[in-house]
Amino acid sequence: MLDLDYVITIHDEIIRDLGGRGGVEAALHRVENHAHYAGFDDVFGIAATYATAIARGHVFNDANKRTGLTCALTYLEQLGITIPRLADLEEIMVEVADGQVTSEELAEYLSAVWELSQSARFTID
Repeated sequence: MLDLDYVITIHDEIIRDLGGRGGVEAALHRVENHAHYAGFDDVFGIAATYATAIARGHVFNDANKRTGLTCALTYLEQLGITIPRLADLEEIMVEVADGQVTSEELAEYLSAVWELSQSARFTID
């Protein structure tokens, strides 16, 4: 019987030799193309497109939803927009991956969470 370490070694060699970046590159190009041709200037829309493209594209063997969410939040963070890490975010990513929530709906959600966090922050200060 094959053991776990051997199977993981096979997997790692296949990824190293044959790549595995194609799916990720395709997802990133999808975001770029969508932003360019749709005239995207909405940062929440771009972030949501990152999340959706990665989560629905199944570009990795595992953790696509978490990776998509983290990429979206990192993109926003680079722009100075910090979205609080709520449990709802992980739940909504399941719905995004299943196609129950659109990229546009995710963008609206991210924007609303950010706006609420900003108003709460100013209320506390």
